[in-house]
Amino acid sequence: MLKNNLKLAWRNLTKNKLYTVLNVLGLGSGMAMAILIGLWLQDELSYDKYNASYDKVALLQKNRFYNNQIFTETSNPVPLGAKLRELFPDDFDEVVVSSYGGERSLRVNDKTITRRGLFMEEGGFEVMGLELIEGSAQRKLAPNAIYMSKSASEALFGEQSAVGQLVKIDENVDAEIIGVFKDLPKNATYKNISYYGSFEMLENMAAWVKNSRDDWWTNAFPIYVKIAENADFDAVSAKIKTTLNDAYPNESKPELFLHPMSKWHLYPQYKDGVPVGSGLKNVWMFGIIGVLILLLASINFMNLSTARSAKRSKEIGLRKAIGSFKSQLVLQFFTETFLVVFIALLTSLLISVLLLPTFNNLSNNALVIPWTNPLFWGTILSFFILTGLLSGSYPALYLSSFDPVKTLKGKVLGKKRESYFRKGLVVLQFGISITLIIGTVLVYQQIEFGKNRPMGYDQNNLIYFQKRSDDLRGHFDAMRENLIKSGGVLEMCESSGPITDMWNINKGFQWQGKNPELKLEFITLDVTPEFGEVSQWNILEGRDFSREFSTDTEAMILNEAAVAQIGFENPVGQIINWRETNFKVIGVSKNLVMESPFEKVKPTIFTSRPRNMPFVSMRMNPELSVSESVKRVETVLREFSPNGDLNIKFASEDTGLKFMREEQVAKLSSALSIMAVFISFLGIFGLSSFMAEQRSKEIGIRKLLGASVNNVIQLMSKDFVILIGLSCLLAFPVAYYFMNNWLSKYELRADLSLWVFLGVGLAIFAMTMLTVTLRTAKAAMVNPVESLKGE
Repeated sequence: MLKNNLKLAWRNLTKNKLYTVLNVLGLGSGMAMAILIGLWLQDELSYDKYNASYDKVALLQKNRFYNNQIFTETSNPVPLGAKLRELFPDDFDEVVVSSYGGERSLRVNDKTITRRGLFMEEGGFEVMGLELIEGSAQRKLAPNAIYMSKSASEALFGEQSAVGQLVKIDENVDAEIIGVFKDLPKNATYKNISYYGSFEMLENMAAWVKNSRDDWWTNAFPIYVKIAENADFDAVSAKIKTTLNDAYPNESKPELFLHPMSKWHLYPQYKDGVPVGSGLKNVWMFGIIGVLILLLASINFMNLSTARSAKRSKEIGLRKAIGSFKSQLVLQFFTETFLVVFIALLTSLLISVLLLPTFNNLSNNALVIPWTNPLFWGTILSFFILTGLLSGSYPALYLSSFDPVKTLKGKVLGKKRESYFRKGLVVLQFGISITLIIGTVLVYQQIEFGKNRPMGYDQNNLIYFQKRSDDLRGHFDAMRENLIKSGGVLEMCESSGPITDMWNINKGFQWQGKNPELKLEFITLDVTPEFGEVSQWNILEGRDFSREFSTDTEAMILNEAAVAQIGFENPVGQIINWRETNFKVIGVSKNLVMESPFEKVKPTIFTSRPRNMPFVSMRMNPELSVSESVKRVETVLREFSPNGDLNIKFASEDTGLKFMREEQVAKLSSALSIMAVFISFLGIFGLSSFMAEQRSKEIGIRKLLGASVNNVIQLMSKDFVILIGLSCLLAFPVAYYFMNNWLSKYELRADLSLWVFLGVGLAIFAMTMLTVTLRTAKAAMVNPVESLKGE
C-alpha cells in the first residue's frame, strides 16, 4: 500500500513540475528560516550556561530612591564585600569584589595586544566559571600573577606555552602567567575576557583603587556572589536589603538585591526598580516571526493544493466509484504531502548551511548546526511532522470529500467555499508579510531617529585614547605642542572620562534657594580649557573655559538639562558649592549626547582642570586623510611611549556601537521580512499561474470577442487588488499595536508615521500587480485557437 502510494505521489509531483518546485522552494525556505531562528533562540536562551554555577551566581545591585524615583545601579563600594561575608556566611559561598572589564595593553617583547580583563578578589575564578586548561589552579593569586585566555596566549606566544612567561600590563606592571583558561563561548556575558588577575594587582596599578579599600563613599566596583547550595536568590535579597544603608547611612536609602546570572542577558536593564526584559522581548519577537514564516510556507502549500483540486476531481471521483475509501484517499494525499515536505526538509537543510554564515554575520553570532545532537534531529523530526500535518490536513480532508457522481459530471463540491478559504489564506499570508515589513521599516526609522539626533558636538574627525602607561602621564604641554606642530591635529585636550560616555555621577551640590528636601545628582566631567575647541560644542550663554582666566579652576559650565533641573533663570554668574568650594557658573552648553541616543540627556556639570587627566581627545586636521592624521599622531605619541598600545578610538565609531543592538534587530528583521515576502510571492506566482491555466478557455473566448491583453490583465488582477486591500486592513492595526509596544522601551522615539504604513501597502500592491501581470500577460498572448482546443 505504502509503496503504491509513494509511486502515485511521485508520479503526481513529477507531472506538475512547476507547482512541485514552488511548493518545495516555499516550504524549504520557510523551514530553513525556522531552523536558523531556532538555533538563534537556543543560543539566546542558553546564555551564560557554560558556567557550572549558572543557577547560583548573581550580580549585587541596589535601588536608590531620589525624588520619588528609583535608580538601579550595579556599582558598589569595596568594603561592602567584606561586610556581606561577615554578616551572612551561611548564605554565600563566594562574595567577590571585581573591576569592570576595561581594556589594557599586554606586551611581550615587541608584540603588543589590547584586551579586556578582570581583576577580582579571591573566588572570582570560580564565580566566573573559568576552565583552566594549562597551568596550576590557585584560589588566591599573588599580586603579580595572572591567568590568560587561550586566544590571547596564542596571539602573544603562538604555539609556545604561555605558562611561566612574563607580560607587561599597560607598560606599568610585569605579571607572570601561571595558567591558561578556555575562551568563554560567544553566548557569554564576559566572552571578551582575555585575562584574570587579583584585586591586589589592580590596587598596585591604581592608587585610587587602593584608597577605596575602606571607602564607603566610592561606588565604582561590581560585586559578584555565589549563593550557598540551599539558599534562594529572593530570600537572600530580602536578608541583605538594608546592609549598605545600615553600614553607611545614605539619604537615598539604598536597598541591595541580587540579579541572577540567568537573567543578565534577557533582563539587562532596570526601569523604576523593575527589570526590563528587552532581551526576552527579542526572543519572543523572533520566535513568533519564525512560526509566522513557517505558517506562510504552509499556507502556500495549502493554497496551491486546493487550487488544483479541480484538476484532480475526476481522478478522485473515479477512484471512489471503483471502491476507494475516504481513508485511503486521505492517506494518499498525506503521502504526497509528506513526500513534498521531506524533499523540502532536505532543501531547507541545504539552504540553512548556505545561509548560516550570512545569518551569523547579521546576528553577530557563531552559530553552528549541531549535526550530532539528538535534540536537533528530534526537533527536525517534529518540524517534519508538524509541517506535514499543518500543510496537508486541509487538502487531504478537502479533496477526499468530493462526491464521485458530481465530480465525474465536472462539478466540484464546495468550490465557492474553497475559493473563499483560499482567498482568506492569501489575505492572512500578505497580512503577515506586510506586518513584518512595516515592523522592519519602523525599526530602521528608530535607528535613523537616533543617528539624526543633534549630538551637541562634532564627532567627525574626533579621536581619543586613554593614558594607561605612566610614560604618557605628566606630559600634557609637550604632547599638545608636538601634536599640533605635526599637523596631524588642530587641538588636543584632556578629560576625566571619554567624550562618548558618562563615567562619573556626583551629588552634594548646593546653591542659593535650593530646596533642602531636593536630592539631585549630576554627571560630572573634568576637562582642560581646550575641550571646547576639540569637541566643537555650542556655548549658548556665557563663555567657554579659557587659560586666560586663572579663576576657571573654580568655574562650571552647565548643560541645558542641568539648568532646567536646577531651575536657574539666569544661570551665568550663579554660585554652586561643591566639595566645600564655591564654583562660579560661566556658561551654558547645548546638551551633549554622551550616552544612549534614545534617552534624554542627563544633567551634566563641566569643571576645568589644567592638565593630567586619563583621557586625551584630539581634533584631527580635516585637510589630511584620516589615516595620515592618525599616523602623525602615533608618531608623536611613540616619542613618549615607544612600546605601549595606544588603542586610539574614533568618537563616531563609539557612537555607532550604541546602535548595535537595534541594528542587529533591524538586520535580522529585514532578512526575515525579505524571506516572508519571497515565500508570499511564490504563492502569488503559483496562484496566478493556476488561474491563467484554469481560465485559459475563458481568456481565449474573450480574445475572440475582441478583448485586448490589457482587458484580460484587468480581469485577472481584480481579485488580487481586493485581497491586498483586505491584507492591509488586517496588517495595519496589528503592526501599529506591536510596534507601539516595541518603541515604548525607548525614552525618545520616532513617530509612527501613517506614510510608512501606506508606503509598505502600496509597495506590496505594486509588486503583486507586477507578478500577476507578467503571468497573466503570458497567458493572454497565447493564440485563442490553442486555448480552445479540447482535451
